[in-house]
Amino acid sequence: MCLAIRFLVKPLPAGLLAFVIASGIAQEHAVSAFPNTTQVVRISFSPTTVSGHVVNAESGENVIGATVYAPHLRVGATSNQFGFYSLTVEADTLTLIVSHVGYETQTLHLHLESELRLDIELNPATISMEEVEVVAGVGETHVERVQMSSVTLPIAQIQSLPALLGEIDVLKVVQLLPGVQSGREGTSGLYVRGGGPDQNLLLLDGMPVYNAGHLFGFMSVFMGDAIKDVSLIKGGFPARYGGRLSSVVEVTMKEGNLKEFKGVAAIGIVASRLTVEGPILKNRASFMISARRTYLDLLIRPFLPKNNKGGYFFYDVNAKANYILSERDRVYVSAYTGLDLGDTRIRDQTGINGPIRHSESDLGWRNTTVTARWNRVFSPRLFANTLVGISRYRLMISSDESLGRPGASDEDTQLYYRRFYSGITDGTARTDLEFARTPGHLMRFGVAGVVHTFDTGALEEQRSGPDIDALDTLYTPTHRIRARAFSAYVENEMRISPRFKTNVGVHVSIFWVGEQRYASVQPRVGVWFGLGESDALKASYAHMAQNIHLLTSGNGLSLPTDLWVPATNRIRPQSAHQVALGYARLLGRGRYELTIEGYYKWMDDLIEYKEGAGYLNARAGSWQDQVEHGRGWSYGSELFLQKKSGRTTGWIGYTYSRTERKFAELNSGRTFPYKYDRRHDVSVAVNHRLKESVAAAVTWVYGTGQAVSVPIGQFYGIEHVTGYESFQSQTTPVVLRTFGSRNAYRMPAYHRLDVAIRLFRSGRWARRTLSFGAYNLYVRRNAFQLTSTQMRGEDKESEYLQIKKITVFPIVPFVTYQLEF
Repeated sequence: MCLAIRFLVKPLPAGLLAFVIASGIAQEHAVSAFPNTTQVVRISFSPTTVSGHVVNAESGENVIGATVYAPHLRVGATSNQFGFYSLTVEADTLTLIVSHVGYETQTLHLHLESELRLDIELNPATISMEEVEVVAGVGETHVERVQMSSVTLPIAQIQSLPALLGEIDVLKVVQLLPGVQSGREGTSGLYVRGGGPDQNLLLLDGMPVYNAGHLFGFMSVFMGDAIKDVSLIKGGFPARYGGRLSSVVEVTMKEGNLKEFKGVAAIGIVASRLTVEGPILKNRASFMISARRTYLDLLIRPFLPKNNKGGYFFYDVNAKANYILSERDRVYVSAYTGLDLGDTRIRDQTGINGPIRHSESDLGWRNTTVTARWNRVFSPRLFANTLVGISRYRLMISSDESLGRPGASDEDTQLYYRRFYSGITDGTARTDLEFARTPGHLMRFGVAGVVHTFDTGALEEQRSGPDIDALDTLYTPTHRIRARAFSAYVENEMRISPRFKTNVGVHVSIFWVGEQRYASVQPRVGVWFGLGESDALKASYAHMAQNIHLLTSGNGLSLPTDLWVPATNRIRPQSAHQVALGYARLLGRGRYELTIEGYYKWMDDLIEYKEGAGYLNARAGSWQDQVEHGRGWSYGSELFLQKKSGRTTGWIGYTYSRTERKFAELNSGRTFPYKYDRRHDVSVAVNHRLKESVAAAVTWVYGTGQAVSVPIGQFYGIEHVTGYESFQSQTTPVVLRTFGSRNAYRMPAYHRLDVAIRLFRSGRWARRTLSFGAYNLYVRRNAFQLTSTQMRGEDKESEYLQIKKITVFPIVPFVTYQLEF
């Protein structure tokens, strides 16, 4: 930058002009031959870089997404996922405004003589009963960023909103955002802009989580106490992201308090949790460990039959440690593991000396991720993050049964054993670099490699004993598939003028599976047009490719039996193109952010199960024989009005959308609505601090009914059933049902109101919080599922079908008691 001074002068004497040029003060000059005309002298300063980390003053943890802004120069930088920022300016004095939601804004006045390393500590904001005035234009807001279709949720806001059974759930809050839909009632699945659940990249400290659901999807694996930051990108994807079509949900764990020991303990209706963090070496190394376990097994056990000793429970454990090696180097190690396990243990006996039947069944699934990162500041302008990690998901279903007389040997006892298992394991290595080349010019580039191991479903059966044919068989013995993936990207974000910015990049991926290779070049473009001081237009285009698929049961639950499979020589990778146009504006002197966006997305090479196929059809052959290929479209518009600071925070969101699918062998080849095609979605989330010790929060949601297929008639006929070992035919007439067009019927509209009250009390050694409230306060009987029942008419002769709705959540109260120490 050059400092331009404009003034009226007479022509400069030649000697003085020579002195100015020789002294290097004047880089440009304009001399008029006429007196009293305008002259320009440009004084140049050498570029100087201010860089460092933005950290929490109380804990020493890095602050993600903090804005470091120079208002007089109208340039700024944002701290990255590790709190690092770099700002290059051409000035000898500098005023910086550093801000972030939930922290006190800090103003710094600097005198620059050379490159400056400046670590900035932000104090967490205290709740004030008088709302602090926010002035538009202080700091770089969402309106001023090129990135569109993205939302960052402060963890404090997530923790304050009502939750099912009182369990803080990150994904349930993400469902409240425009463009995002849930699955069935109460579940935590994500369906973003017409995409399926497999098209969301869920990252926990940089590693993918393949099944983010507990309790069959009614809760998610992400614990609020262990999380520092959550961000969602649903369009305009920067080039650094790849591998999914619909969204990126990036979840970052807390790093641990570098200065003192802290903890949170809470007990609720269905689960308890504990989080402890503190320094290993003060101001140098820290740790965080967080654990949660449900006691559903203990609550359910009294209601089970006496001969059933089974139950169900789940747990989560998050752990993270970091060590500051030097001013330039820092390492992190984090891990997560979670388990769901449901089982039954039944013992029956017919008569005193009759045969005894033992039956045991287990359903369990586990997620595990381990991540190691190394941050290196190579120079004030160049930052690098290197990651290696493992992500593993495993499912196991087993059933054991024995039937025999008391004291009988194995030879005289009928034994039956059945086992199904599937899963996916990823080993990942990647390096990402950020280079702040000049003010308003940021470059990112990186490479990554992944080794996938897919267990695409193996079914094993054994049986032995008297009067039955022995069997010991492993179906689909070639269920394990290994694949490799490589990706690289270049991303260039540049401020071309005060009113025009761009983010242009390309993501390249190569996927090898067996002898098959798939390569994809995915361009990404985002543009920003400033309209004024507080509003802007944005547009984006993104091409995405996805080399893995998820075969779902189609019932809307996030079931562990959903099967992850790779692209093969018969199944191509999924791909999508998305264009979006948006308008963003600050309102109310910067207190509110308004965004309005429209998008159109088209997808190719989608797969679904054939009619009647499923994950346990291993006897029918490979999963590749049980799927159909098709295409999809989605388009719509979204409105989002958000308030992030003050006594009252929250948002209002509205979505209008249409989502369709077309498969050659489904629905007679005709286009049909996707099962989560919903015309209208409305969400309202509000948190209000009534006084220092009391806070209240409400959420209200409304959605058009889900598209479903229902029978439209029935008749008597002969049903042919494919048996396990032979083809069998039923000769007794049965009632068969006929269906119309796929997903042509809609459930009733969905809506509910949730409320939560939090009471705070501070003691000498702990801060106590009592939270209570209710899910579905006005007892709306929302449909979880539709069933068809055969009914007999009044004449006792005629029969007809009756469609009924099943509801699972009337009003669900909750209470949680928490200690922060």
